[in-house]
Amino acid sequence: MALFLMECIVYAQNPVYENMSEVSTLPDVEFYDILEDKDNYIWLAADKGLFRYNGKSYQRFSHPDQKSNSLFQLKFDVDNILWCNNIYGQIFYAENNKLKLFYDASDLVKGQLAAYTILKNHIRLFTVKGIYDIHKSTKKITKVFDGFCISNANSKDSDYVFVVNNEDQITNHRVYKINGTETKLLFNIEGLEYIQSPKLFAFKTHVFLTYKRDNRNLLYLINKSDDSLKKLITPKHLKSQTIYNLLSFNNEYWFLTTAGVFVYKYEEGQLHFKEHFFKSESITDVVEDFNQNYWFATLNNGVLVSPNLNIRQVNLDYINAKVTASIGLDGNRFVLGTNNGKLLFYNKNQLEKTLQLPSKNIIGKLFYDTNKAQLVVSVNASGSIIVDLKSYQFTHVDNRFSVAKALSKIDNSTLFYGNYRQGIVYKDPFNNPVEKILKESRVKASAVLGKQLFVSYIEGLYVYDTNNFDSLELKYKSKSLLVNTITKSESAVWFATQHNGLLKFENDQLEKFEINLPDGLQINNMYHDGNILWISTDGGLFQYQLTDKSLKLLSAQDGLNLAVNDFLILEDQVVVTLPKLIYLLPKSKNLFKTYKTSDISIGSVTINDRDTLVQSHYKLPYNFNKIGLTFNSNGFQSNRHVNYRYRVKQIDSNWQSIPLNTHFINFNSLASGTYTLELKAQNISAKNPVYAAPITFSIAKPFWETYWFYGLVVLTIFGLIWLYFRWRLQQKEAQRITEIDKILMDKKITNLRLENLRSQMNPHFIFNALNSIQDYIVSNEKVLASSYLVKFSRLIRMYLDYSQQNEITLEEELNALKLYLELEKVRFEDELEYTISVDNQLKTKQIKVPSLFIQPYVENALKHGLLHKLNDRKLHIEAKIIQQNKLEITVEDNGIGRAQSEKLKRPNQQHKPFATKANEERVHLYKNKLKRDIAITTTDLYDENDVPAGTKVVITMPIH
Repeated sequence: MALFLMECIVYAQNPVYENMSEVSTLPDVEFYDILEDKDNYIWLAADKGLFRYNGKSYQRFSHPDQKSNSLFQLKFDVDNILWCNNIYGQIFYAENNKLKLFYDASDLVKGQLAAYTILKNHIRLFTVKGIYDIHKSTKKITKVFDGFCISNANSKDSDYVFVVNNEDQITNHRVYKINGTETKLLFNIEGLEYIQSPKLFAFKTHVFLTYKRDNRNLLYLINKSDDSLKKLITPKHLKSQTIYNLLSFNNEYWFLTTAGVFVYKYEEGQLHFKEHFFKSESITDVVEDFNQNYWFATLNNGVLVSPNLNIRQVNLDYINAKVTASIGLDGNRFVLGTNNGKLLFYNKNQLEKTLQLPSKNIIGKLFYDTNKAQLVVSVNASGSIIVDLKSYQFTHVDNRFSVAKALSKIDNSTLFYGNYRQGIVYKDPFNNPVEKILKESRVKASAVLGKQLFVSYIEGLYVYDTNNFDSLELKYKSKSLLVNTITKSESAVWFATQHNGLLKFENDQLEKFEINLPDGLQINNMYHDGNILWISTDGGLFQYQLTDKSLKLLSAQDGLNLAVNDFLILEDQVVVTLPKLIYLLPKSKNLFKTYKTSDISIGSVTINDRDTLVQSHYKLPYNFNKIGLTFNSNGFQSNRHVNYRYRVKQIDSNWQSIPLNTHFINFNSLASGTYTLELKAQNISAKNPVYAAPITFSIAKPFWETYWFYGLVVLTIFGLIWLYFRWRLQQKEAQRITEIDKILMDKKITNLRLENLRSQMNPHFIFNALNSIQDYIVSNEKVLASSYLVKFSRLIRMYLDYSQQNEITLEEELNALKLYLELEKVRFEDELEYTISVDNQLKTKQIKVPSLFIQPYVENALKHGLLHKLNDRKLHIEAKIIQQNKLEITVEDNGIGRAQSEKLKRPNQQHKPFATKANEERVHLYKNKLKRDIAITTTDLYDENDVPAGTKVVITMPIH
């Protein structure tokens, strides 16, 4: 039967690439120029301005006097300073992270974008009015050439200029070579037709001139050695394209056009087409960075980055299916099977044929017999097909190879077939098969080496003798092996196991095969190819050289899908298959890149959360110990591909890892001391790291940890000890003096109490009291005499008792006073009226007063005030509480007053009463020694006629 045959369609293969708008916050979609500086920053000139990319973010550069956002023509001078300009004639340069305006040449350019060249001391500007040199320092303008300059190409000290001259009303198109101030006409362009888009591009040995005439591109080549001109045959691909730029990479010329990049090789005077990629993009500029990543600036799709130009990807969306199986044929031919019954036949990079199977079922496995040119198609259902690749006829063979897991050719007439439930050997498998079941078990992989068949089942690995198919289980360290995939060379077989890594079977010996794959990676598939083992894993595709034992990796950093399962090894290339695309990898030495790591730049240093200047050594006070650093290693997606580690020598013996995409270190509270911070960065695919310059932080000790402070503390301690002992001595001396004072004071108070007692027991009082008792006895008034005698004895006993105490209660003081007044009333023959009133709020039993303190003032009132009054003698004593918790005692009489009493005294009595003087001394002692604020005020009383009417004594003291 004939298969449904479809015509071959050629589909473009682009290099693997990332669109920066999908992996970063690309600030624009329209880009004109792109450059990399010596620090591996990527500079982008865009419609929205000038941007710099450091591997993780974009920084915009602008100037306040900038007349438009769009900037063009990025160039570096010998000092790595970036220059650019705009259509208004403003020339800028970037320095110290700022965009600075060099010169505004708007009067010269007349609104046209002017080319420029950076010379040693000048900027040479090519304008519609001519060529001008602008001095870098003085800004002086010198006209070098007069003419309408349209395009320029610089090569070392020479400028090649396309100029339009109007002479005798004839427009001439000429190319000049300008070396310094010398001008040389190279040639005239013949013909009067209108010329469009003339451009010059200078390279090492040649200068290309391209322009359009009659909507067709013309190409010329100027030999720099002799300035000769040669017209080239314009390649058919370039005849009608708009050429934006022409660059040279690896001795090939890249024409950047509205239809992508056309690559040519210039040989034997002709341009030979090599390839064409990014056909749907308008490419304006390309730069190769330090890691051989190619950056493509586009006019409407942002920036594309190809991590590896050698790896091409073919998108399979057009087949409306998923790839489910693949097999290599001969040479560079291979076949892909899909989940809807299609077979796609490729020869190298070209799809030659598409065949549709009638069943449209999932193709699960393909096997190709080279000798018979037969393709076995195993369907993941009840069915299988054999396709004759000579005639493309197919034969249904029912379930002979259905749901195949492994197919291996034993010899020209014998084939091993394993499926999900058994391993089978077929004799004459394509015509009249004879079936032999080897084992009832699910098959995972198989391979044939010489006379041995190796089959991996789910419960172990078995080897069969292909002569009689006797079997033997291969074990490693006496344990069964679970093998995922098998590959072979001419003399050995390799097994990728689940738990024992990679094993090698050679000369009937099974041993461990060490290739140092990263920890945790499991082998998905592998193939032997000459001296190479190709190994696919979830971390990418590895190439292991069996001769020098070197291991190389293609990973996501190369643009390869991270998890690689199925792949094919062809004559000149490796094909990695995924459900919706395939990768084509050439077997060349350029396939694997040597990755580098950009130098580490310290972005900022913060001390106590404040930015400071970045320097190599910091001397800090003890409390400036919160330190932070930001850093970065530039490069394409360095935030995803560069690992950082740090070490503080005084703290860490080992390097400390920093999480991926983390660009800072913080030390929250460093103790005093000297710390040297070392930082290193390493691209995950690079062999060696790069180191940042060490930064030293010297944090001073707090003053309490310095030697001078220790000395001060010791001196202070000794001083305090000396002061303490001195204080103790003074205290003891003061205590001794106090005790002496107390003794003296107690003695003084005792003497005063005795003096008070003497005053109260003066001879006159005693004589008068005894005389009164005698009168009562003589008058035979026994009761009165007895009563008086009892009172007198009680009073004497009170005086004697109270005189032994410094303080007595107010109640005791008033009782003694009452008893004294009762006795004195007899003396005055009842011509004495006295009252004692006490405030109800007073707690007389608790309040303490100096002993026998009030009596002297009462005695004075009787003796000096009332005694000389003949009648109406009145005495009032009052005790009450006044403000501030004080006791006030008032002694008031209506006697003759102090002035009249002084007149009646005998000359030898002109002194204070003895008891009053003693009381005043007691008050003085209480105030100054015992700190009791006792006050005594004496007031003379007068009637309305200003005649003395008595005396009032007020005693105030704190309630105690």
